[in-house]
Amino acid sequence: MTNRLILWLALLGMILTLHLWIQKARGFDQGCFGLETHAKAVTEGGCHEVSKLPGSHLLGVSNAAWGYAFYFGLALLSFAKITTSPESARRLHLLGEIAVAGAFVYSAYLVYQMGFVAHSWCALCIGSAVVVTLLFALHAFLRRKGGFTPLSPIERSTELGVAVAGLFAMSGVLVGVLLFVNRLGTRPLDQGSNGQQFERLVGRTLSQFIDSEHLQEIRACRFDSTHAPLDLSQFVTPETPFLGNADGVPVIIFFAPNCLHCRNQFPGFMELIKSHRDHAKFYILPRRLSDRSDLQIAALYLAARSGRSFDLWAHYFNPTNTTFAGLNLAQIETIFTQLGLPTNDLASRLEAMAPTIQADSATAKAAGIRSTPAVYIDGLRVAAFNLAPRCLGKLIDQRASLFHSE
Repeated sequence: MTNRLILWLALLGMILTLHLWIQKARGFDQGCFGLETHAKAVTEGGCHEVSKLPGSHLLGVSNAAWGYAFYFGLALLSFAKITTSPESARRLHLLGEIAVAGAFVYSAYLVYQMGFVAHSWCALCIGSAVVVTLLFALHAFLRRKGGFTPLSPIERSTELGVAVAGLFAMSGVLVGVLLFVNRLGTRPLDQGSNGQQFERLVGRTLSQFIDSEHLQEIRACRFDSTHAPLDLSQFVTPETPFLGNADGVPVIIFFAPNCLHCRNQFPGFMELIKSHRDHAKFYILPRRLSDRSDLQIAALYLAARSGRSFDLWAHYFNPTNTTFAGLNLAQIETIFTQLGLPTNDLASRLEAMAPTIQADSATAKAAGIRSTPAVYIDGLRVAAFNLAPRCLGKLIDQRASLFHSE
């Protein structure tokens, strides 16, 4: 029972010191507990004043960090005493006694610093001092009674279950404190000056240890096996415009005219078409996701009849084009004029495409194409996270070797 109390107190100390550690890193900008909303919390008394003490750090490391390490280590020792042999348990308990005695002396020194040097009190620091005092009292009580008594095999399973339950509960509280401190109770650490410092740190660190180009090279390129193979005859005919080799492996790219992600991907796809046009034939087909794009899709069908659908896609996804709410008839007529496409009786010709748009949309939905961009190589759906040109090139090469050997 005593070891159980030691474990729970250690877990409570972890929560207190982690809270203190985070608030100290923030400069106690909203008070000791992170709940103050007044500006005076930053400059008046309490934890902010205590944090200025020379004794608030040991060997250049914050006392809050040392405290967290102490409580974490004591919790591990308490848990290990349940699972190890009696001799090892006694040695571990002695190690814990030494650690607690040292923590008690240092904690008393910090309380003296607060009361007689800073003349101010940090509530979280006092809370941690109380926990250390209770831990010291428990260890002294055990020693007075004759020392630590290891658990019997029968008691071990029960105590282990209680310890695991305590660890689970306290872990939940620990995560809750973290989320509350960072997201609800105070200004998030990833915003403002804190966020800028975090971004600079991550930017420097990742660039030193991670080679992004190498990661791209070793990343596996896969097809999505959860999607059934596409029946190409449902989507392309001999009259459908394509770029590349007519005898090459078919590659179908589904775009939505008003899809921002599609616009961002479009330049990479065009580079892919240039680099692989000798052994693949590329189709870019519209996928209707909302009625606001109906006129634009109808225009693509009309442009395809003149073999100009790729030029119209390029116009839709021009980086200078910021219109993603759909185009009206006048805007489409202007685009057709710029591309040299016929504009006579344009309204009725666009309207005549409505049944085709609805039918193609139903076919695409039945095939499981519910988002864009979507890419199929030789009828196989490419995994959504493998749409980078490098991966698509590898998969095209893979299927092209099989396509020509069949």
